[in-house]
Amino acid sequence: MELRQLRYFLAVVDEGHFTRAAEKLYISQPALSQQIKLLEEEIGAVLLERIGRRIRLTAAGEILATHARRALQELAEAQTALAELAGLQRGVLQIGVVQTVNAYLIPDLVAAFATTYPAIRLHIEELAASDIEQGVAEGRLQLGISFTPAETSGIVGEDLFTEELVLIVGRQHPWAHLPQVPVQALHQQPLILLSPAFCTRRLWDRCAHTAGIEPQVLVEMNTISNILAAVRQLSVATVLPSFVLCNQPDLIGIPLVDPTPRRTVGFLFRHHGYRCAATQAFVAMVHDRLAVSGLTAFIRG
Repeated sequence: MELRQLRYFLAVVDEGHFTRAAEKLYISQPALSQQIKLLEEEIGAVLLERIGRRIRLTAAGEILATHARRALQELAEAQTALAELAGLQRGVLQIGVVQTVNAYLIPDLVAAFATTYPAIRLHIEELAASDIEQGVAEGRLQLGISFTPAETSGIVGEDLFTEELVLIVGRQHPWAHLPQVPVQALHQQPLILLSPAFCTRRLWDRCAHTAGIEPQVLVEMNTISNILAAVRQLSVATVLPSFVLCNQPDLIGIPLVDPTPRRTVGFLFRHHGYRCAATQAFVAMVHDRLAVSGLTAFIRG
C-alpha cells in the first residue's frame, strides 16, 4: 500500500467522482482507476461502488478512509515537526474563519503576521462553522476561529471572547437615539439578515423564537458588507455582531435586550493534534492584539 494510492483514494472520496478527482490530481482518469484497483486488490475488498456517475464508499472504504486521513495527517505533522527541529520555519498555515469574525478581526492580523513571519504563507478560508469544524477534525485546517463549544467530536476549543448581536441602523433611522431595544419590539419589523445557513442568523432566529416574535425578513444576503450597504440605502435595520461596526461611522449598534443574543468565539484545534510553531505564533498574536485592543465594542459608534 503506497501513500500515493491513499491520496488518490481520498481524492476520489472527497470529489465523489473519478473524473473530477483525476483533474484535481493532474493525472488521467484511467491511471487513477488503475491505482484504485491495485489498492483494492492489495486490501482484498471493494472500496468504492459506482452509482451512475457518482461513487459511494463501501463498508471497507469507510474504514480505510478514516484511517487514511489520520495516517496522512500524522505524516504531515511529522514533516512539520522535523522541519521546525531543523530550524525551517517555512510552510503554509491553513486557517478557517467564520464570516462575522473574519470581517472585523482578520485583516489587521494577517498584515501583522505577514510582516512578522514573512516566510510563513497564510491560507485563510471564510467558511461556515460546520465546515470549519470538519476541516479541523480531518486535519485539513490547522486552526479554526469559530464558535465554542464545538459540535463536532475530536475538537477542543479555547474561548477568546463573547460577542453580542445588536440592532444596526443608520444614524437617520427613527430608532437611532434609543439606548436599547427589547427583542419583542422587532415583531413584524422589516429586517435585512444573513441567510439561515449562517450561525449568526440561526442565533437570532432562536432569540426571536424565545421572545415569541416574527420579524419581517425583507432581504436575505450572504455577505456582511452587502447587508451594511443595504442598511444604508434602504434605511432598514439588521442584526449582526457589534464588532462589525468597526470603521462604520455612519451606522449605529443598539443593544438588544430581553433576551440579549450572544455567543462565544474561540479557537478550534484537533484533539491531540500537533500544534506547529506557526500555529502557536498566530494564536499568540491573536491574544496579544485582543489584549491591546480590549475588544472595545463599537456600540453606538
